[in-house]
Amino acid sequence: MMYQLPSCNPGETISIPPELRDSLSYLNIVWSDMFEAEEINPDRARQQEVHFLKGAPPTWLNFYTSANLPLVERDGFNYLIQLIERKKEKSCLISDVSLRYQPGSGGSTLGMQVLWHFRRDLRCARVIDSDFDTKELSKQVLDLFLLSNEEHAEQAQKTVLLLLDPKDKPVKNELRENLIKDIHNRDINTQTPVVIILNWNTEDFSLKDTLILGSKPSEEKIKQLKERLLQQVRLQRKSQWKVTTTNLLCDEDSGGSALAREILEDVRDEFTCGTWTDPFKTEISENKDEFTREIENMTDELLGKYKTHKKPVLLLLDHKDDKPLRHLLKNLQSKLQQDQTDGPAFVIINAVRKSVVRGPGPVKLKLELLPEEKERFAQKSLEIEEKHKEMSKTFHAFNIIQGGFQKEHAEKVITGEMVNHIEKDKTSTSTKLLSFLALINSYVPGSHLSMSLCEKFIEQTEWPMDEGKPSVEELMKPFMDLIVIFSDGEETANCLRLKHPMIADACLKMVTENKLSRFDITLDFLNKMVKGNESNYEQICNRLLSTRPEGLTGKEMFSRLNLDIMKEGKNNECIKLLETASHLFSTDPFYPQALARLYYIKDNEESKYREAEKWAKKAIERDPKKYYIRDTLGQVHKNHLSRIWIGSIWINVKKTRTDTHLSIAQSAIKAFEDEEKTAEDELDDRFTRFNIRGHLGFLHVCKEIYDLISPKNPLEQKYHDFINGLRGKVESKYDFFEWYLTFSSPSNKTEEPEYVRRDVEDCYKLYFTQGTQTEEETLNEKKLKSFAGMLHFLKSDINVLKQNLSAIEKPQSEDETQTVLYVLANIILSQAGEPAGETEELQDMLQKLWSTEAEGRSPEFYLLVLLLFWPDEEKPNPPNLGDCVQYMSQSYEETYQKHLRGRFLVPLFFYGKGEGLQRLVHALKPHQNGLERPVPSRPHQTDLKLLTQGDERVEVGCLQRIDGNVENHQVFAVRNGQRIKVDTYNQASVCKQGHVSFYLGFTIRGPVAYNITYPN
Repeated sequence: MMYQLPSCNPGETISIPPELRDSLSYLNIVWSDMFEAEEINPDRARQQEVHFLKGAPPTWLNFYTSANLPLVERDGFNYLIQLIERKKEKSCLISDVSLRYQPGSGGSTLGMQVLWHFRRDLRCARVIDSDFDTKELSKQVLDLFLLSNEEHAEQAQKTVLLLLDPKDKPVKNELRENLIKDIHNRDINTQTPVVIILNWNTEDFSLKDTLILGSKPSEEKIKQLKERLLQQVRLQRKSQWKVTTTNLLCDEDSGGSALAREILEDVRDEFTCGTWTDPFKTEISENKDEFTREIENMTDELLGKYKTHKKPVLLLLDHKDDKPLRHLLKNLQSKLQQDQTDGPAFVIINAVRKSVVRGPGPVKLKLELLPEEKERFAQKSLEIEEKHKEMSKTFHAFNIIQGGFQKEHAEKVITGEMVNHIEKDKTSTSTKLLSFLALINSYVPGSHLSMSLCEKFIEQTEWPMDEGKPSVEELMKPFMDLIVIFSDGEETANCLRLKHPMIADACLKMVTENKLSRFDITLDFLNKMVKGNESNYEQICNRLLSTRPEGLTGKEMFSRLNLDIMKEGKNNECIKLLETASHLFSTDPFYPQALARLYYIKDNEESKYREAEKWAKKAIERDPKKYYIRDTLGQVHKNHLSRIWIGSIWINVKKTRTDTHLSIAQSAIKAFEDEEKTAEDELDDRFTRFNIRGHLGFLHVCKEIYDLISPKNPLEQKYHDFINGLRGKVESKYDFFEWYLTFSSPSNKTEEPEYVRRDVEDCYKLYFTQGTQTEEETLNEKKLKSFAGMLHFLKSDINVLKQNLSAIEKPQSEDETQTVLYVLANIILSQAGEPAGETEELQDMLQKLWSTEAEGRSPEFYLLVLLLFWPDEEKPNPPNLGDCVQYMSQSYEETYQKHLRGRFLVPLFFYGKGEGLQRLVHALKPHQNGLERPVPSRPHQTDLKLLTQGDERVEVGCLQRIDGNVENHQVFAVRNGQRIKVDTYNQASVCKQGHVSFYLGFTIRGPVAYNITYPN
């Protein structure tokens, strides 16, 4: 092999210098000429093929079809190829393609298939799965792209196709940031992408999924969607989750609801089927008690149907608003906790009718085959049987996939001899080793045991002198048909695992049915395998005992293993396991944290809160610098606040005036304030986002103690003083959340959960509503006093602003705060089509302040200057907008940056085509200026949302494109000969120097270029 890579000239290759090749230690590169100059030993190729079909991870030799049978291409392969072909042609420095796959479905194999397919066209590499440093990885990826340091010779450059399958380490965003920084530092200009990232992640589709059907779909699209929906229903029918959902987002004219009804008809024999149309009648914000009753009644009706028919219920929800669904799901899950039947109780198709829907998301690979896949695997099975004859019966990994991932197929590979071996000797070394493999391969799919540590475990047993210590293969001979031994990047086979996660599930079921409980196996694993080898098992133990998987409505309360043990009512066993792990991993804070959570959430002993507090403090001792470790102590005290011990049980209380509860509230407040400080200190790391849990926990405690002490009754002075002492901090926290939630969101595609703003506002209303004033009047009065609060009225009731405009006095010339509020109020009225002040008058107010002192003002002031003066070409001596942008950036950095870093800054206004104030287009304004019209090519979002979600092709008719230039990877707007620096929404779209045009948005940090377009 000559270690060739594709060059920039089609069909040609280029050699990589040996010293550069040796430096790319993080990358497993697929060479263009891999195996072609070698004489492949047929026995070696056959052995590799057999190993792979049995269940070993694929090697590159498995894809070399001159030596092996071609691999089956699962659904998604061709679509991935098409996506990458399109990404290759984009003028964007970095692109990504996402795949979500269930462990055991062939996701890693599919990723390698894609790399192999493009090896002669792109520079393909897989990140070696190790604890890599993203800065070094970024450097190596760019080295692979450039190959040469001679003025970045263009003939040496070629796009890198990078497979990132990080398992426990989500690094895509951090890697992307480092790549862009390095590209700019190395002054790389290119017409083609530098890197296309294949972002592979595991996901449990047996719990939930989202399918999409756009406007006026073709017959082929409808057929494909029906196949995928039926695939999803059958997958969830096999799951162990009690409640599962599939979100079907469908355009109103797509026929999605009718298609879902067809599915119900097709599977009527397997389920108890039902349809609810627009089932949620009450808004939680309007009448919480009525909403709660409604959810309770719906839950009881569904449970009655399930118990009556004794079959899983397939429920179609056909509606426009699914926000209340999470409350129904939580209620169902809560009431099914004691249900011991196998399989799901409810499979819910949540069909949401929308005026527009979002385009297709990531490619998905599931433990269920589509019709065409079944045909391909059936054909491949015949070829394999023809080639490998009787041996093909031992190809369990392939056979499980070919058989449609049926649980029964996995259970059939366990022979009677294996069961007899376990029954005869539950304590033998071989039985224990099998149970360890079943445990970790079931709960941590893809994990393995090293041969050397298995040998070390075998040495713990005394063996007869005449027999000697057996090898791993000799010891495990009764079970070797279930096991695969493979190499992990080394020449010798050094890893041991079961052939498929479903075989692991079947083995775990078999050993637990033979009186070996999950607790026994895990405790034995910790004491016999992990003890003394902690560094080798750190990730596996974390996944087993402390990592909380994603659930239906958020993270599950505990790890999947702990949840399964709890289902049997054995919370004490979970406590024992976590205590053992906490002792073994004596510096790890997550085990004592999990113990604290287990005590205060699940334990029913009188000492539960003392124990919870003890373990929460131990976690903090181990890592006092992490806010999420400190959060648990606050949650312990908050949970304790409303509960008292009576007789032999803990009960909830609604009113209290005891000093004990006052003391608990003080402890909770201190814990959350300590968490806030820790979150602030963590911001020294530039990749750390500020976390609001301390702020939110503080407000929750304030609301809880206010309700418990009840100021409506006569109180002792100390209670009055305590409540009054909290008012200032409650108002300060409210002010923080007002701008935090208005100016930013978690990402460009996700919003903060609704309960955050609701809880913040509820607490403020409790503490500040006085006399005859209503709670809403109190809140509106507060909102009118801040820039962020006033923006709220564009999304709600503009009449509130009109009625209170007299309270916003025409400001004195030197009062910046009043001027800003007055100008903004008039802009909002104008945006709502109401009479407003003249543009020139508002400009004069701002210009007076600017001429008095231009530098050192608030970001809000500079935002208004940009909004009012950008379109004006006639105003004499206007503020210098280049200076304004610079001052605004400095002011933002001092005022907001540390708390908003890493969050998506919401565009507040866009530059439109109208005149005067009408030229401004507010990003939050609903159903106006054409921003809500459907987009046929990209369903579900408005044009504007598509723009802010990174769609580089969307055209927004009501917005004005701005001319600009790119210099040194920075974008400048060109206005009347003046160059004004603007931020870029997608820095990766700035790939070369020259003329550009873009849409102009305005965030609280300054002007932002969206949808940057180069000529031609």
